[in-house]
Amino acid sequence: MKTNSSIPLGGIVLMKKAEKHFGVFKELFSGIGGKSKDFLPCIKLHVYNKLTHSVSTHQIIETYPEEIAEHIGAKEMPSERNLYRALERVGKYFPIVMDRYQQLLKKHNLVDSEQVIDFSSTYLEGSKAELAEFGYSRDKRPDKLQINFGISTGLNDVPTAITIQRGNVQDKKHIREILKLASKVVPQNTLLIFDAGANSKENKTKIRELGFNYLTLKPKKVGTYRKHIQFFMENLEKGIAEHFEMNSRHYSCVKRIHKDETLYIFFSPELYETQIKNKERKFERQKKKGNILLKKRKVQKIPSDEGWVELIPHLQKTLSAIDNIYITGIEGFFILESSVDEVPEKILKLYKERDKAEKFIRALKEGIELRPVRHWSKWAIIGIFFISFLTNFLINLTHFLSDKSVFPIVKNVKLLKKFLINLTLTTVYPQDRFRFTVLSNVSPQILSIFGDFVWNFEDKSLNLRW
Repeated sequence: MKTNSSIPLGGIVLMKKAEKHFGVFKELFSGIGGKSKDFLPCIKLHVYNKLTHSVSTHQIIETYPEEIAEHIGAKEMPSERNLYRALERVGKYFPIVMDRYQQLLKKHNLVDSEQVIDFSSTYLEGSKAELAEFGYSRDKRPDKLQINFGISTGLNDVPTAITIQRGNVQDKKHIREILKLASKVVPQNTLLIFDAGANSKENKTKIRELGFNYLTLKPKKVGTYRKHIQFFMENLEKGIAEHFEMNSRHYSCVKRIHKDETLYIFFSPELYETQIKNKERKFERQKKKGNILLKKRKVQKIPSDEGWVELIPHLQKTLSAIDNIYITGIEGFFILESSVDEVPEKILKLYKERDKAEKFIRALKEGIELRPVRHWSKWAIIGIFFISFLTNFLINLTHFLSDKSVFPIVKNVKLLKKFLINLTLTTVYPQDRFRFTVLSNVSPQILSIFGDFVWNFEDKSLNLRW
């Protein structure tokens, strides 16, 4: 006789609801699996894992009971070998799957005309991966090999593209790959918003050639900024500057048409105070560090034919306070560059929407637990990136289908996964009787996400038995 078992049901309900309304898995993966009969169940199991405990592929079979199989459309649990094969197949067919994904967005009118582009990296366990390179680590793990990835997402929280690149690819180069993908789905005159890391003359020209607009931050080079700050001060004295308040901060802005783009020169007194305080703290830390080194100084000796030469240190004292070398004179200022001429307040509000991409990336890394990557095969790495990307997309889709009147929508992926895991379906195997299931932990948060759809998983035969 089989023993009773319980499974976290939230991930299954989320996938089935998204499939019912949008047909995600059928649209993306039909015909990709070849002769494999359990390709689609393997994909669903990977997504379910990311929505639940996010264990490594090697531990999936050991983590979840066999009752999961019927919910993912399989007669029995897929083998570990087939799980790895499914990932590699997704990686090999990534261009096709991504194209189908974008067509799905078009079909359901989910493409936003304002897109935020951002880049990040994650590190790997191991040293054999083809895509892995040492590079700038956003996770503060420079000792590990990195893989870079970029995403483009609309202000409606629906992502439109993901790219995977080697760990040493710079943002200025990486954005060109994003543009290739995004240009296939976003409409003409779409506004692309990105940070200073990808800002270059060539990239801005390419964006305009594709028929899009851009909004980005001008890199903070002191010499360049001082010229524009002087222009700002001259116009401020003439009373030309625009003033407004946003998020408890006051801003003054002067627009400047420079060549074929509009520069928005901003100054915020609150930002100025914050940056000055941070630089003063940094300078104090450096002085304390210098004091410690001064106490530990040793006389350096250099050998020569005449004997040992001693270099005696000399302390240069000042009659006044030491100048803070970190203060450059551009504190409180920042300049936005755009191909559109708009009201400064609207432009700043749009640029602040960059946190949409940052939150999406944070959800990938922390909520869905993309890092660290434990695969070595190039195709498996691309596959696990897309599976994580798809999982986050399914989560965001639930926001469109949720009943916000029942309970505030849960947007934090870590917190959302707790509610998904707590929703439980227990399978009971009584002696000499047919099995039955019990649905439990249907919280208000679960009802706000799934509504009445969750009751489809309740065993309707229980009322007939007792």
